[in-house]
Amino acid sequence: MSYIGGWWARWFSRAGVTHARVPEPAPRIEAVPIPEPVPVAAVAAVVPHADPVEETVVVLDEDEVEESFLETVGMEPGSDFTRTPFSAEPRVREAALAALGKLKQIPALQSLVQGVMQIMGREGVDVEEIVEALEKDSALCVRLLAMANSVAISPEQRIEDLQTAVQMLGISKVRRAAQAVFTLRGAQRMVDGIDWRHLWIHALATAAVSEELDRLISPQPSSQIYMAGLLHDLGKIVLSTIASDAYRDVIVASWNGEGRLEELEHARLGVNHREAGVVFARGNRLSEVVVQVISHHGDPVAAETHKLEVAIVSIANFMCKARGLGFSGSRLDAFDGELENLPAWRVITEVTGREINVPVMEHEMAGFFVNLKTDLRSLREAVK
Repeated sequence: MSYIGGWWARWFSRAGVTHARVPEPAPRIEAVPIPEPVPVAAVAAVVPHADPVEETVVVLDEDEVEESFLETVGMEPGSDFTRTPFSAEPRVREAALAALGKLKQIPALQSLVQGVMQIMGREGVDVEEIVEALEKDSALCVRLLAMANSVAISPEQRIEDLQTAVQMLGISKVRRAAQAVFTLRGAQRMVDGIDWRHLWIHALATAAVSEELDRLISPQPSSQIYMAGLLHDLGKIVLSTIASDAYRDVIVASWNGEGRLEELEHARLGVNHREAGVVFARGNRLSEVVVQVISHHGDPVAAETHKLEVAIVSIANFMCKARGLGFSGSRLDAFDGELENLPAWRVITEVTGREINVPVMEHEMAGFFVNLKTDLRSLREAVK
């Protein structure tokens, strides 16, 4: 197995009007202690820029959010679930940092580097060779044909063969589609006891929204904004890799309203996911844009560099959580505030000199979100 630093860089380098309603706390879930057990990609590709829809009120489906939580921690609806009490073990931070320092790869992520990705990453690869590799994966074929036949891509003719679909979409979009399919396919097995498919759906959504916001806001769109949005929560995967049982406890405690996620991470593991993500990202030579986004997407004012990218991903993260696009391990609460009042907007004004009319922008993006949610649902169905 190659170290993640090498293939990670190669893989990715190629590659409404009213505010969102913050959900009310869900009923507390109680249970049996968990036994002690010993990501990425991209939404695919085609999110058409539809005309804004009239209704832009965001209403979360609480049942859907709870289902995402239960699937993440591997429980059935109605199950009792009690976390193991957090213990203030001495030197827990030192132990966590030592484990992070030794984590040079995440074995489960190796499954994402498959033949299709290796072929498409080569210089000068031709369409026939890509099609031959794609034909071995029926779910990916279905996904690509559906994309090619979307109204935005092919309004007048139906595409029924894979070669035409690849030519129409282009290698870049095909690569993103493949990355998304492989990511969700491997996410269920990524960490013992935790099904991270919903985290990756949230990451894919955040990446797509970050790219759209960057297009609307930035005087010069960033080539790395998608990857930064995709990896903003990488530290959660990292922490759950070194301590899966403890991190499962943290998710449940956060769901039960026992504290904010980062505070609970620190209480249980001595470090939070942003710090863990930075350690891992720097150790694997990820770009400084990605490092700053991982470190400061919760507080973009504190970013040392790349403030605009950090602010955009911060807003995209909020928008996706408000709309229930995936499940990142925690929900919005009153502490998070409202979209229009996020400090990230001030950062954007300072960097670009533009004052953003947030309700108008949210209205302009309403059609985008409708299509994004449909696209994510279709992606999830394709890899079941």
